[in-house]
Amino acid sequence: MCHKKKSKALTVVLGALLLFNVMSVGASANGSEFKDVSQDHWGYETISWAKENGIVDGYLDGTFKPEQSVGQTEFLAMLIRAYKPKGFSEQSSDSDWRTPYIQYGFKMGWGGSYIVPPASKLSSSTKSEISEPRMYVAKLITNANGRNYSFDDSIRFLLDSGLSKGKTDNTVAGFKGNELLTRAEAVTFIRNVKSKLNMLYPSPERETAYDPKTLTFSPFEAFPLIVVQPDKYGPFSHITLTTPSAGYTLIHDPSYTISGTVQKAVGEELITTMEYWDNGEFISEKSLKTSITKGDFKTTLELSKPGIFRIVIYSKQENPPTDTPITTFYVEYKSK
Repeated sequence: MCHKKKSKALTVVLGALLLFNVMSVGASANGSEFKDVSQDHWGYETISWAKENGIVDGYLDGTFKPEQSVGQTEFLAMLIRAYKPKGFSEQSSDSDWRTPYIQYGFKMGWGGSYIVPPASKLSSSTKSEISEPRMYVAKLITNANGRNYSFDDSIRFLLDSGLSKGKTDNTVAGFKGNELLTRAEAVTFIRNVKSKLNMLYPSPERETAYDPKTLTFSPFEAFPLIVVQPDKYGPFSHITLTTPSAGYTLIHDPSYTISGTVQKAVGEELITTMEYWDNGEFISEKSLKTSITKGDFKTTLELSKPGIFRIVIYSKQENPPTDTPITTFYVEYKSK
């Protein structure tokens, strides 16, 4: 009996030791796994979170280089990986890993947050990464919140919305916009944004002034109504909108009428497109031709289902012959 009791006790001890070892290995595997990020590093927990969620993967030598300056496309990639947006694929059309991230950034209207934009919207201009100053990070995060402000206004937006506490204090000067962002600081930014922003949003093409009153607005509610009347590339239509009068309109009836006047026309019609916001991506719904009659235009849209629709009005352009967007706005349909 004594021998059996000793054997049983030994089995329990060995089992406990084995469980302890498994738990230790598991805890290590769930850590940062980077040999240059120890558990007493100030960013250890956040870097571990970023690694576990597939946001960062470090370098081939097993390091993370937490104090190295983050590159502009590296930060963009971290942001996109944190959300895994619908319609995004990491598959590259060329040998440059950055191409799909840059493509997505331009698709969402975030081009103003790049230090050196790519040579085209579909490719990158240089193979080397450019370090990211903090003010460009502020602008990119502001863009991803569906807004387009200057650098200083972007910093104010981040501070006011709690997306950043600044570097030395909660002021534009204290944010230290000209200083470079380290990789450890970058993942801290990403985690804070992820905790407050439910998805990535498209940014308005035109920069506007930051109004603190819009801080509680949704990204679409804060969208400005801008009618572009450029003539750089030759003649095209100039219009004034009567309806809508704002960049965002909430309606409770699926029929919505757009109207306005035409100061200068190219052709006899405008083109109106509708896209439906589907959890992070706009899905094309339909395109309508809107006749210009005695200097006026009017068309009624039938919204297919509750949700947010992006409406774009295009003008014909003579040189080169194409359709040019002259205004964009949002209509949200909520059934009664």
